[in-house]
Amino acid sequence: MSAITDIKEQISDLTTFKHISAAFTEAAAVKLKNIREAFQRNDRFYEEINHIYHLVEMNAKKMNLDYKKGQTPQKTKRMFVALTSNQRFYGSLNLEIMKIFIRDSRGAENDRIIIGATGESYLLSTDTRLEYKRLPLKSDLPNETEMAQFLKMTENYDQVRIFYGKFVSFLKQEVGITDITRKIALEEKKKAELEDEIHLLFEPEIDKMIKFFDTQVRQTLFKRVILETELARTAARLLAMSQAEERTDTEIRQKKTILRKVSRSFTNAQLLETFSGIKRWKH
Repeated sequence: MSAITDIKEQISDLTTFKHISAAFTEAAAVKLKNIREAFQRNDRFYEEINHIYHLVEMNAKKMNLDYKKGQTPQKTKRMFVALTSNQRFYGSLNLEIMKIFIRDSRGAENDRIIIGATGESYLLSTDTRLEYKRLPLKSDLPNETEMAQFLKMTENYDQVRIFYGKFVSFLKQEVGITDITRKIALEEKKKAELEDEIHLLFEPEIDKMIKFFDTQVRQTLFKRVILETELARTAARLLAMSQAEERTDTEIRQKKTILRKVSRSFTNAQLLETFSGIKRWKH
């Protein structure tokens, strides 16, 4: 009888776990939808910013304005950034990010930043000797203050390559690499359209306008990387919760099968005991 009670308790626990997994799966699905919408808004905003940026540059060239005149030459060093999480809930993704980051950032001329505890922990656990700056996070993704700190750390670099978790599908996430200093190159048709746009008077000075839009492009692309990272991690959690729910269903079915067998054995034992008692009574 105690065996039957134990199995029933196990089934009850598994059912509770299944409900919890289902709740987390539903929450992750809602979050995934919201992140997708935010990602699309960011994409549209980037296209608009990029359009205005090119418009400013083209008008500056038309007016023969040298907006770089008098500026101190920018660093030629490239900045390599590993964006990892604080928690280890995302399979081997953080590990793959660090492997590619270490491979691609080798070279004394390169500077490096590691964001997140798992990336720094991995590097310290290897024999790899790389100089790097660290940007610790309060949670798994940078908040507005941490994002501003990152942009300040990278503002003087001509190239800032970020290695991060990229969303491919619900079943697959891979390492993505994005240079947040890049601007989308214009097609000839787009250039002609910009040529036809109204000439503008710029206030403040053109160099300040260029610097402003340069910062906006970097900020928008960095937010895009953050959103895509969150999308990949949420998809990974959604898949994990869905798989956990399926495994729980399988285990519940197995436990119920065992329960039926044990119950039949117990019932058969009771019947045998009853028949045995009747037989002894007759004799």
